Amino acid sequence: MRSVALLLAWMPALLSAQIMLDQRFEDWEEVGLAGENMGNVHLQRTQATSNDAWMFWRVSLGEELALDETIINHGIELWVDADANATTGFSAEGMGVELVFDFHEAELRRYNANGTVSILTFNDVGLHQAPTYSGEEVELALDRGLAGLDNSLFVRWQWFDTVHEETLPAQPVTTVLSATEASYEAIDLSRGTGAQLRSMWWNVNGRMNNSSATAAMGRIVEAVVPDVIGFNEVANVSAGHVQGLLESWLPGTTWYVVKDDYDLMVASIYPLGDSFSGVFRSFPVVVETEALWGLPTLFTSSHLKCCGGASNEAQRQSEADEYMEFQRDAMTEGGLLDLPYGSPIVFGGDLNMVGLSGPIKTIETGDIADNGSYGPDFSPDWDGTSMLELPILQADRPMDYTWRNDNSQYMPGKLDYAIVSDAVVEAVRMFGLQTNDMSSDRLNQYGLLSGDTWASSDHLPIVVDLMMVGAQALDTDEDGVLDALDNCVEVPNPDQGDFNGNGTGDMCEDSDADGLMDFMEINWGTDPAVQDTDGDGLTDGVEIDLFGTDPLSADSDGDGISDSLELLFPPSSTCPGDLNGDNAVTASDLLLLLASFGEVC
Repeated sequence: MRSVALLLAWMPALLSAQIMLDQRFEDWEEVGLAGENMGNVHLQRTQATSNDAWMFWRVSLGEELALDETIINHGIELWVDADANATTGFSAEGMGVELVFDFHEAELRRYNANGTVSILTFNDVGLHQAPTYSGEEVELALDRGLAGLDNSLFVRWQWFDTVHEETLPAQPVTTVLSATEASYEAIDLSRGTGAQLRSMWWNVNGRMNNSSATAAMGRIVEAVVPDVIGFNEVANVSAGHVQGLLESWLPGTTWYVVKDDYDLMVASIYPLGDSFSGVFRSFPVVVETEALWGLPTLFTSSHLKCCGGASNEAQRQSEADEYMEFQRDAMTEGGLLDLPYGSPIVFGGDLNMVGLSGPIKTIETGDIADNGSYGPDFSPDWDGTSMLELPILQADRPMDYTWRNDNSQYMPGKLDYAIVSDAVVEAVRMFGLQTNDMSSDRLNQYGLLSGDTWASSDHLPIVVDLMMVGAQALDTDEDGVLDALDNCVEVPNPDQGDFNGNGTGDMCEDSDADGLMDFMEINWGTDPAVQDTDGDGLTDGVEIDLFGTDPLSADSDGDGISDSLELLFPPSSTCPGDLNGDNAVTASDLLLLLASFGEVC
């Protein structure tokens, strides 16, 4: 026991943590460095931490690499001595290595106590990584139970670059494994506070004509109640078929559905305007959300080219370029689509982002790879900045993958994305849904079954709640109606009354220019389109505000003399020129005279 205590005493103290596999890396800030060598070509900085269920690594690379792809050549491996015992496993570098993660070969070499090797996949030990595409930073999560680390007190490990013959750290490092319980607060599936539009994207794997799959889909749709959905892999069903399913899953709703010439659909509870099937493997559709936030929404369901290899990489990049050519045109007056300034732009779907990061960076930033074919680069958000790729975690697991096949050589990966114009909309809630991770209480709460996700598809659905922000979200007069929708921006008009339907509210318009706002005339019963409702020669405003006579009666006191004549020649006046009988000659008397000018007595 004393030797173990001494060993623990000199090992670096590393915090236990629940790392979110979301390729954002902020949660690593409190984890100490396990090794650093900025002179290495690829392996430059590394960290490690754990909880009772997972061990996590982060590695910083000298250039952008796709760790589990060969599109950029590398020789990176991670060696793990699972019991920190140099006498068991494969003897190397002072370690008894049980696990060799060979990323350039996409395989795991597992050694037993005698050093005999078995070739496995990363899925056999529950390894996950983020991002799925290339980057300069990579984070990994290893399932301690599947990897045989569940009963280990500590492990020794080291990174190797077999191409450049480099290591990180310079010597194997020992990490104490934490017994702290893995923790993650499940995301509520209901709409986020302030949410105005619930968007959803789903690759349904061609299963919308399969009754058991559609039963599971129905439970999922009923649980999340989306407003607009981008479907992938629906080539085998019609728009009418999908409309019927949606209206059966959500009784009492009306759905509008349009299909492109490939395998994409957009479905919405809001009417659909123009759609553009000519954009290859992306399907932009105008959703008529004017009643929601005063502007249409450009919503795209996309399914970029699958998989690795140079030709597939090139095609995926070309497809991203082509879509951004369309978006640039839509944001420019006089093009195929004239999108009003400030209209939300919401792009998503199964982007098959493996290998190089170029396609998603193009969609985020407007940096088009082939300018000769698709035109100049541009700023794709209305404020002259990039759009935002949303860091969507699963509702019940702190990881961002949306595709999984445990029988495949490939680790679970994030293939499905949402990218938004964050200058005008903000995501107030977002999640992927993997039902087999949900507790029985949560399943019952939302009417779901544990197997629903994988029964319905091999992809998780992703859900994003959006609200308008920035100038489009202002409510200047604080009447509860956003300026983008308000027919009286600076004057409270909460019921949006507009008697003549001209777009200007009754609270801020005097349609007949008689001195009374339309809402006042409506309250009085006078005609807001006629200056002198009772035809007595006095405008309605003058009668109400100046003389106190009845604007609905030409003879307010019923003495047989019209109001204008009676005010012009008041019987009790002794002051010459005092037409209104207030014993003073003022502008009011002049107004009376002008009102009666030309009248025959």
